Amino acid sequence: MAIFNNKNKDERELGFGTKNYNSRVRFLSPDGSINVHRAGLGIGNIDIYHWLITTSKLNLILVIILGYITINFAFAGVYFFIGPEFFGGLDSYEPFQQFMNLFFFSAQTITTLGYGHIYPIGNAASIAAAVESLLGLLSFALATGILYGRFSRPKAHLLFSKNLLISPYKTGKAIMFRIANPKQYELIETEAGFTITLNNPETKKREFLNLKLEISRVNFLPLSWTIVHPLNEESPLFGLSKKELLERDAEFIILIKAVNDTYSQTVYSRKSYKPEEMIEDVKFKPLVPEVDKRGRLRLTVTDIHHYDVVN
Repeated sequence: MAIFNNKNKDERELGFGTKNYNSRVRFLSPDGSINVHRAGLGIGNIDIYHWLITTSKLNLILVIILGYITINFAFAGVYFFIGPEFFGGLDSYEPFQQFMNLFFFSAQTITTLGYGHIYPIGNAASIAAAVESLLGLLSFALATGILYGRFSRPKAHLLFSKNLLISPYKTGKAIMFRIANPKQYELIETEAGFTITLNNPETKKREFLNLKLEISRVNFLPLSWTIVHPLNEESPLFGLSKKELLERDAEFIILIKAVNDTYSQTVYSRKSYKPEEMIEDVKFKPLVPEVDKRGRLRLTVTDIHHYDVVN
């Protein structure tokens, strides 16, 4: 069994510790998010704002719709408890239809729309309507802030190749993956960091090793970038097979840092590969941009996943 290559070994601490985890673990999810759940404080651990600005668009829409319906149903219940007779303009005498009319009155009140068809009579009904109007103003202000936070937060929407390849490289082999920017904004001063974490059978600890890249920085990322780690004698992975990487619960962690020229701010992107996602004896298909009718280079970014088998 191959042993770690200690020659010029560059250790790196990412903040996950060096303990030998008894169970197989993945530090980063495939989408690059940190795969850590922080417990111990109960409901105090919940960060609602972070969840709202990072969750999917569908989840956010569902939260807004369900919250809007729930608030209106709650105030409709309050108005119904006060008494339908304290609201002018209620034409129906059926309890269900009275409740529904009060629900629509609540929707008009919380949005300060106020058609005027139904109106409160007496102090109790007027106070409840005033409280709902204030709650409506605060709720829409919060929703506006959340939407602004989502749209104004600079991101690096990088597309990573689906697999990590072991490909021929010069007189030996190398680990390769590709990235591309699928958006129309530009990423400048793009830097890549490549780290592997795996269990060391000698020390019984988990190690984080820096994998040196052929090129670790590019000034622009207008097309795709194939990131290469040569598997030469200086590599800590020299002599290790894919089977051994699986046995040692290896994980490849990629950290990308760039400047988003739209926001003029530094953005980050992360990606994780496990040995199961490695493919041996293949190479990426060359990406050849085409020139369109307007004289621009046209790149199909989804082609970064394609590869050929090496004969």
